[in-house]
Parts: sequence; structure tokens; C-alpha cells
Amino acid sequence: MTRHLLSVLAAAATILVASGAGDSWAGPPPATSATAAQGTAGTAQALPPGAATSPQAKPYWGMLQQYCETCHNVTDWAGDVAFETMQPRDIPADAKIWEAAIVKLDGHLMPPPGHKQPDQAAINAFIAWMESHLDAAGHAHPDPGYVVLHRLNRSEYARSVDEMLGVDVDPAALLPKETESDDFDDIANVLEVSPTFLDQYISAARTVADLAVGNPRPAKAIAIYEAGRHDQAFHVEGLPLGTRGGMAVTHVFPADGDYDFDLGVYTGVGYYTGLDHPSDVVLSIDNQKVFERSIGGAADLKKADQDPNEAAKDFTSRFQHIRVHVPAGPHEIGVAFIAKTLSESADWLEPLNPRGGDDRIPTIRGLQITGPYDPSGVSETPSRQRIFICHPASASDELPCARRILGKLAQEAFRRPVTDDDLAAPMQFFERGRQGKTFDAGIESGIVAILCSPKFLFRTEFAPPEVKVGGIYRVSDLDLASRLSFFLWSEGPDRQLLDLATAGKLHEPAVLEQQVRRMLADPRAESLVTNFAFQWLEVDGMDKIEPDNVEYPEFDEDLRSAYRTEMQLFLDSVLLQNQDVRELMTANWTYVNERLALQYHIPNVQGAQFRRVTLTNPDRFGLLGKGAMLMGTSYANRTAPVLRGAWILDVVTDTPPHAPPPAIPALIENVPGQKPLTIRQRMEMHRRQPSCNACHGIMDPMGLAMENFDAMGGWQVKDRDTGLPIDAEGRMADGTVLHGPADLRQALMRNPQLFVQTITEKLMTFALGRTLDYRDMPTVRAIVQDAGRDDDRFSAIVLGIVESPQFEEQHAPGTGRSGQPNLLTTQAANLH
Repeated sequence: MTRHLLSVLAAAATILVASGAGDSWAGPPPATSATAAQGTAGTAQALPPGAATSPQAKPYWGMLQQYCETCHNVTDWAGDVAFETMQPRDIPADAKIWEAAIVKLDGHLMPPPGHKQPDQAAINAFIAWMESHLDAAGHAHPDPGYVVLHRLNRSEYARSVDEMLGVDVDPAALLPKETESDDFDDIANVLEVSPTFLDQYISAARTVADLAVGNPRPAKAIAIYEAGRHDQAFHVEGLPLGTRGGMAVTHVFPADGDYDFDLGVYTGVGYYTGLDHPSDVVLSIDNQKVFERSIGGAADLKKADQDPNEAAKDFTSRFQHIRVHVPAGPHEIGVAFIAKTLSESADWLEPLNPRGGDDRIPTIRGLQITGPYDPSGVSETPSRQRIFICHPASASDELPCARRILGKLAQEAFRRPVTDDDLAAPMQFFERGRQGKTFDAGIESGIVAILCSPKFLFRTEFAPPEVKVGGIYRVSDLDLASRLSFFLWSEGPDRQLLDLATAGKLHEPAVLEQQVRRMLADPRAESLVTNFAFQWLEVDGMDKIEPDNVEYPEFDEDLRSAYRTEMQLFLDSVLLQNQDVRELMTANWTYVNERLALQYHIPNVQGAQFRRVTLTNPDRFGLLGKGAMLMGTSYANRTAPVLRGAWILDVVTDTPPHAPPPAIPALIENVPGQKPLTIRQRMEMHRRQPSCNACHGIMDPMGLAMENFDAMGGWQVKDRDTGLPIDAEGRMADGTVLHGPADLRQALMRNPQLFVQTITEKLMTFALGRTLDYRDMPTVRAIVQDAGRDDDRFSAIVLGIVESPQFEEQHAPGTGRSGQPNLLTTQAANLH
């Protein structure tokens, strides 16, 4: 089996490697200015769309001569650009340069800080004029680009097998981490395939199939879960009310049988701090109590004092080898303490936890599940109910029933109706797996074949036979269904979408719009928040920060968790409730629980449940006030204005700064025993070099405007090293003076359409699975303009992307540079 699967997948890998690993392409390179000029010189014909005459361009070209040609000339060729060699009639041919110039001007990256600057009105006029010409050229010669092979990333893999088989797996435990490009992990040309990847996909397929089908006689196995570092003095979400601390996990039991549970109850090491009072430990399965035992109190405290070694053995043995009969399938396992009181600690010192509470208590460190013992079969789990749509009554019924089962699963996995050829391999695997074993074992083997098939692991799109090399064609309805579902749900299409695609109706505008709105209202659209938006906003950046417990002793993991939940609920309230996307920057509401409310100084909020609150402090409005962003753009022991400024340029305005030049020293850190400097003072020393100021002169004022937010997202009024008042004043590249986060937000939103364009570009990149380039920008701007007529609602942007040529059409691959037929084009059909 393994050799066969490896050979099938290796064939796909060979195609990928030979073709450049699924490279995306946005059409042929444009003609050079010289070529374009030759086509217009000496003729009296009208200029091509997008070109301009010198008199038309004169009011705008003068800005280039006055402010840009000092560096961008035939002598210096800064950035390999000399504006004096470029002509208005060549705007379409020079579109790549002009689109880059627009980005630089929009972000005030050029002219660099410290150089003479044009006024904002001149910049706006030039950008508007140039964009109108670029858009005219782009619409006259649309180029949708292409992505031929697109491997499922591990998130898409996990969501797809869950939808298909009802198996919820941790993709990080099964598959390697993806390489990111343009902020996202679904970009086709970096989703590599290697022999190691193939081995892991085979291993993942076997694991998933085994969990889905179950095994009536599995070998004993050990599963270990860690509780994490959350505060266990309070109730933990997911556990029964009336409990505190502990942990909750979903464990898939492979068969009906007895299982041993070992609970990691921690009372302290050497010096016991969790035995002052009796604490009752409870084990529950699906919210039903199956075990309860006490630890702590006078007797245990005495035992720990007189014979600590024996006491440790006794305390450990109380919560080990708890044998419980559990039926097969996924079950919710909870371990917690029965809550008693929220009285203050008996310690002499005030606890660091801002919520107070008692910290001399036992905690749960982990859970181990071993088994099964004496397995007695496999119950009808949700996965088996989904898989076994028929049960053979006799040997003669097995092949037809297996064909029904595997045919249904293959159609869902391959995202299209299946043929006899598609079912040949799964049926062969079924027959081999059935030999000497059960019908269920054969089905499990067939599922492995489906999950290892390139038809599942890769999204492939093929040009109709009549399309010529380099031609543009509309993608099939089935390919459109996959594009749509992976965009909005990060998984394959459902039955309704497939039925419409099979009937050839999905491309109809009214049908397509109805499906988009249906899918946005579906719970699966949550992936647009947790997958798209979390990656765009770099929410996971805060997980890389391990706060310095000397500088920030009040930090706890509950705060990190609260930041994530706040961000998810806030994004839900704007994106999935179809609000104006500009509210992401300006909204005066958020979601908090007690822990987060204390961090934000919001009164009268109690309990672990999150609720929507209206903010009265404008510094906390929108994304700039969210703790997840503030923590993720800091270091463990201090703020990082440079990171915060760079985050704004990349995430908010989509005008990312240049990469720093090599050998640039790090920011000077304060040394104990020497006079400390504030962050601002150290940064001023760092950017004295003109080469540094070109970028830092743009980033630093924005980052310093947020300096009242400390590294953990709290509010500070004094510098932690010097004790001096925080100075949040700064001057942006356009001359705007800032005095704090509220001023920064207002400055950024003076041109709100720039933010709308940013989210459109990011969302379109995510939707297409490829990097956008200058040829896509006319379409992006058209989507932004159309969305503005619908109050910039999120659904308007989504519909604009779905209805765009880039989403509905494809550029047929041509020949390689050698003139030989494209290997990917000629061999990829083997995957279908």
C-alpha cells in the first residue's frame, strides 16, 4: 500500500517540481517603453487606452521633475528608475513602475523624510490622474493571471476531513507548518511538496481513517494532555458551572472499552501551598461526573509535614488508574475542582493577580488517558454514521455497498462528480484491505487511498481544449465552486454548491450572489476571521512573546487568551455582521470579560463571559487599541515603536517599508548602573544616520504615538526605565502632529479609502492564493469604488472579488522559455 501511495503522490510532486511548484503568473511581461513608443511614433492614430499626451500630463509631470528626478535620473538611477526617460504616452507599458510610485506616494515613503515634500493636494491630484490612466489601460487589456496547482494547506486539510468524515484533528500534530507568503499560508507557489511531505500526508491519512472508522480491537495507547498556564483560581470556560480551574479536552476513543485516567493534581514541590483547605477534584465525561475525591485539609497537611515522601506518593496515587468504561467516539473530558469561595489569599502580601482570589490552592497540570482495556467493539460514532450509508447483508452486497460509500466520500473529497476511473484506486484498496479482515477494514483502506489522492490534496484547474496557448477562459462551474468554498470556508464545497456547479448554474450572476450571501451567513464563514483576518492582522504574533515576569508580574495566560477572544468577537461583529469595514479602525465598542476589563480599566464587568461594551476612551477605539496587536508588536520586556509603526504600514495602509540594510545595529538597551534612557531617546540615537531615517522617519512617529500602551497592552503614563512621563508626540511624514493613539487613528482615517483598498488587496490575495501584482490593481480599485456605493460593507468587497475576472477567469499557461510545451499543462491532466 505504502509503495503504491508514494508512487502516486511522487508523480504529483514531479509535476510540481518540474513546473516550479505551482507558480502563479499574472500574464506575459508588458512591452517596454521603447517598444510602446515605436508603436505610436510617427503615427496620427489615437493613443491607446491609458496613454496620455505631454500637454495632458504637464500639470502632473511637473511634480516628478521638482521632487523626484533629483534621485531618479539617468545619472543616479535610484531604484533603477529614471523618470526623465519616461513619457506620458508610455504609461500602459510602464504600469509596473507607476503602480509602485503610487504606493510610495500614498505611504509618504517617497520623497524620503528630510527631503523637500510636495503638498498633499499635489500628491492626491497626481495619484488620481495616474490611477485613471492605469485603470483605463488595465480594463482595456484585462489579465486574470493563473494558478494551476494549489495544494491544500494543513488548515484546509483539517477542515475538509472534518466536514467529510466528522473527524476533528489537530493539523499541527499531523502535518508540517506551512511557509507563508504575503502574510498568508495559502499562496500556491510556496506550498511545496517534498518526499517528507508525502510521508506525512500518508501518515495523516492513516490516522484520520483509523479515527473515523474505529477499530474494535485496537492496541493500548497513551494520550497525554497538558492543562496550559491559565489561572486556575477561577472558572474555566467549557467546564461545568460551579467548578474552578482544571482543563477540558475532546478525546476520540477508538473503541468501546475501559480506559484509565491519571489526573495531574499539583499541590506544590517541596513546600506545599495547596493543602491549606480540602479541595474536591472531579472528573467528568460529557458533563457527567464519573469520579470525585478530596485532597488537602488538616490531615493531609500534617502528613506532608511529617513524611513528605510518603505524602507525595499518597497524593499522586489518589488520582491515578481511575478506570471508566467509555464508548467509542469523541467525548468531552473535564477535570476541575469544586468551587468554594472567591475569598482573598491568606498570604501576607497582596497577590499580583489583578482579580485577587486565593493563590494557595492545588491546580491541575495535566491528564493521561490509557486504553482501551477489554475492548468490546465500536459504537455508532458520528463519524461512522456519516461514512456507513449502507451495511452489506451478505458477501455479495459488499462491493456495491463499498462503491456507494467510497463514491460518496470521493465526490466530497475530489470536489466534483466522480467517474469509474476515480473509484478504481479506492476500490482496489478496499479489496486489499478486506482480504482476511472485516468490511470495515476494507472501507478504512479505501478512505486512506482517497485522502492520499492528488485529486484531494491538490486543487487543479484545466483550460478547455479549444482555448489557445496564452488565451483567457472562464473557469468551469466546478472549479468556481472550489474557489468559492476555499475562499469563504477554507474547505471544499458543500452539496448545494456542488449541485449548482454540476448543473452549470453557479456562474449565473444572480445564483452566484445568492450563494455568496448564503455562505457568508453560514457558521463555516468563521474561517474568514480565524484564518484570513488573524493572518492579515498578525494576531498570532502575541503567542511568540513570553513576557518578562519582573517587568510585567501581573501578566497571566488568561489575559493572552482574552486578547484572542476579544479580537475574534470584534472581527465577527464587523466582518460577519456585514458592517462598514472602516469600523475596524474607528469602532467604539469591543468585547471583554472580567480579566480584560481590568486590563482596559473598564468598570463593572465580572465573570469569565465576554460581553459587548461601549468604549469611552477613544485611545481604545478600533484595531489600534486591541491588546492582541499591542502585545504582538512589542518585546518581552519593553515596547517596540518600530514594530508598531511597521505594522501600521503593512497592515493598515499596505505601504510596507523597505527591509533594513545589512549590519544595522540593534537598538541600544539600558545597562544596569548607567543612566537609563527612554525609548524615544534611544530611538533618536538610532535613526541619526540618513539611511536609517528614510524608513524610521515614517515608522517611528506612528509607533511613538502609541507609547502610552505598554508591552502587554496596558496603559502607562511613565517610562518604565527612567520614570519620566511618556512623550507620545510625533510628526508624520506629511507634517501631521500626533499626541497619542486617537490622533494617529484620525490621521490614518483622513483617507479612509486607503484602508478599504488595503483590506481588499489582502482579501483578494487570500481568495486567489497568489500574490497580487501591478496588473491586478485596476481591478482592486474598481472593487473599492463599487464597495463605496454600498457603504464599504464587507459583503460588497467579497462580492466584488468573486465577480472579478481574477476570480472567475484564468490565463491559459503557454510555453516555457525554451519554447517547449509547458510540462505542467501537459502532465497535470493525469491528476484528473
